This record gives sequence, C-alpha cells and structure tokens, in this order.
Amino acid sequence: MSGDLVVVPAGHGAGRSFTRCQRDFLLVNIYVLLQHGYAARAGTLAEAMRLYGDDGVEVHLAQAVLHFTAGDWRAALASLEAVDRIVPIERFGAYRLTARQRLRRYLRIRCLHEAGDAAGMRQALDAYLRHGEGGGEAEG
Repeated sequence: MSGDLVVVPAGHGAGRSFTRCQRDFLLVNIYVLLQHGYAARAGTLAEAMRLYGDDGVEVHLAQAVLHFTAGDWRAALASLEAVDRIVPIERFGAYRLTARQRLRRYLRIRCLHEAGDAAGMRQALDAYLRHGEGGGEAEG
C-alpha cells in the first residue's frame, strides 16, 4: 500500500455497506488521525465513508467533530442536523442524556455561540438544562 488516500466517486458506493468491523476500524482511524493533527486526512476518510454509502450517525457525528475542530461552525451544525434527523435527541418525559447526546448538545451550543447566534445558543442551552436530568438512559 502506498499510503495515498483514495477518494470514492459520488454514487460509487450506493447500495454497499461496510461490515461493523470495517466501520469501527475506519472510525477509529478517523479519531487517531484527528488526535495526531491530521484533520484533513481524517476529513477525507469520513467523506469517503459517506460517499461510499455509509450515511450513519457515526459518520455524520465524526464529520461534525471534524468541522468543529476546523472552526467551520455552520458545517458542524449541518452535520449535527443530519445526526438529529437519524436519531433525534428530544423525547417526551424525563430522561438522562447519554455521553454521545451530551457531546452533540455541547457541539451545537458552542457552534451557535461561535456563529453569533445568541438566541439559538440560549434555546439549545435551555433544552440541555431542561431535558438533561432525571429518568433513565436514552439511546443516540
């Protein structure tokens, strides 16, 4: 292997999917690349996974973190909206947020703050404070 990243053309992976082991391996690689300062490579890998046909929560969340790290607040918010369409956080009744849901809330609040959307940030913070206590663990 030459070490070069290969980008999959759009539509090439339609109908295909990774095995759970393959997905986990690629997602861990994204995390390790980002931790070592290779954000561009991590972003390319996340985008390649999405273009290959993996439109799951983990890929969109990885893209949100990558955009957040790069300071691209609007793109991070768009990725978080994609995650919310797949697995909404809001539920009726009392519940306690999972670590992943807390991460999503933090990213959203911080992105809205950095983007200068004080009203949106306040609303997201209120929702976090209002829905983050009591009840059992929720998925997502």
